Amino acid sequence: MSRPVAAAVAAMAVVVVVTPFLSGTYYQQLLAQAFLYAIVAVSLDFVWGYAGVPDLGHALWFGIGALSVGHTTTVLSDVGLVTEVHGSAGRYLAGVVIGVVTATVLAAIVARLCLSSRRSNDFYIVVVTLALATAAVTVYDQTPGLGGGENGLFGFNLPGVSSLGWYYITAAMLAVTVAVALVVVRSDFGLLMRAVRDNAPRARYLGYNDVNVKIWVFTAGAAVTALAGAVFAMMTGVANDGQFSFTLATAMLVWVAVGGRATIVGPMIGAIVMSLAGAKLNEQFPAQWTIIEGALLIAVVVFIPGGLLGPLVRLTGRLLARRHPPRGRLLAAASAGTGGPAPDPGDGGPVIRIRDLVFGYGSLRVLDGVTLDVVAGELLCVVGPNGAGKSTLTSVITDGRLRSRGTIEFLLPDRRLGDRPAPHEIARAGVGRKFQIPSVFASLSVAEALLLADRRGALPSPWRRSAAVEVAPSVIDIVRIAGLDGRADTPSSDLSHGLRQGLEVAMAVAARPRVIILDEPTAGLTAHERHDIGQVLEHLRDIGIAVVLIEHDLDFVIRVSDRVAVLHGGRVIEDGPPETVRESDAVRSAYLGTAVR
Repeated sequence: MSRPVAAAVAAMAVVVVVTPFLSGTYYQQLLAQAFLYAIVAVSLDFVWGYAGVPDLGHALWFGIGALSVGHTTTVLSDVGLVTEVHGSAGRYLAGVVIGVVTATVLAAIVARLCLSSRRSNDFYIVVVTLALATAAVTVYDQTPGLGGGENGLFGFNLPGVSSLGWYYITAAMLAVTVAVALVVVRSDFGLLMRAVRDNAPRARYLGYNDVNVKIWVFTAGAAVTALAGAVFAMMTGVANDGQFSFTLATAMLVWVAVGGRATIVGPMIGAIVMSLAGAKLNEQFPAQWTIIEGALLIAVVVFIPGGLLGPLVRLTGRLLARRHPPRGRLLAAASAGTGGPAPDPGDGGPVIRIRDLVFGYGSLRVLDGVTLDVVAGELLCVVGPNGAGKSTLTSVITDGRLRSRGTIEFLLPDRRLGDRPAPHEIARAGVGRKFQIPSVFASLSVAEALLLADRRGALPSPWRRSAAVEVAPSVIDIVRIAGLDGRADTPSSDLSHGLRQGLEVAMAVAARPRVIILDEPTAGLTAHERHDIGQVLEHLRDIGIAVVLIEHDLDFVIRVSDRVAVLHGGRVIEDGPPETVRESDAVRSAYLGTAVR
């Protein structure tokens, strides 16, 4: 830990230790509750801010934790009134465990159902979590035997712990939560979380299962929140329908939005400040406080998307973060690295065999019986007029779930694929892809993007932060050709179109593929840059990679390709050496629009 960071942590520790002696029991209780709310805000920032999963029912997990403790420590009458409290430590521990496990299992089920479908998006999980939180309040009120109904549960607070004791317990819990969260989001796994948030399809085609990443993070957030709810119930001895309510869920969103998403510390501060202020303002303006919270959320989202504290927290973090050197400074030092073993040239046989492939959207048939071989150590260019199906062919090859009829056989030595493999499975087997429109991770730097690409879907460490980005020399060549030299620490969002184009090509090559499919990689580049890119593609071919190039520049195609396949009307109308294809009357008619004489 650097000296500035150590000094800041020491100052905060002194404040936490001294504060309760400057206030009475009432404020100790308020601060303890605020610390638990801060834990909830950090967990929601982890889920929403870093993984990009909007959880509008985050209060549901808090309520489950509170209800579990209340239900295991109380005895209810027929009408739902508390008649007896069992204060044994075993019952409280059982309540905590039941609450955390129940919330974790339910969250995993919800996330799997909402996120696993190919057509699903964030809208589904927003609606489902909101509906569950709303339904939980109704079920709670209508089931007095479970949680006391509208009266709730009360009087079961853990005996023998003073308000000062709860203050220090909750402060320690908050410190551990923030420390763990900061370690995870600053780790290599934290990079993957941000990548999935920024651009899930791009992460998918680098070999990462973005759905599983979201499920893991969503489930972890629910578990931490349920633990906070359980401790809240033990401290206050209260469990009621308000702990499930959308009102509390909205307050949680306000804490994160005001504090600043994807900062961890910002939501923590926002939760503490707003919960303390809310306790006072709610006494004076009980009917207006909820309206004020809602208006504040709208104002922040519309006018200050980064939150009130977000910019300040990020600036402070940049000033204090001196522990790790920027990754980009070590990128050039690693340029001599191998970046992993290069593919073997093999026997030059097919690595992908496509037979009678048919694909369409409704009644529109885009691919109509495509038959094609992709051969190891060969540079295959696929050309054709606009609308011929070139990009669609790329999508169908790299996503087995899109296939209608026909066969695509992957003859890759690394991994055997099933009949309809998902994109991340195909990418892990060694098939890389570059999109037609540059697709990068907005919040990741050039070096961080290359680091994720280099792992090719291997799950990164949740606590270790790589200090070096070791990639193959061909990746360094592309970085140089594309003008990315000296920009290793530049966020991808700050790059121009041409630089993003070069970065995506470098990412595809960094994954060390057996087959690489590039959709117009030279678009936006100068003639000199195209020449250099051509040399890189020829180098990839020479080391045994099968290169499939989707391109419009015929001069470039003729110069670099070993074989050219011409698509027209969803069919391959010509497949052969570039000279033969160039002289074909059928190609001239279909591709160039000239009349055949």
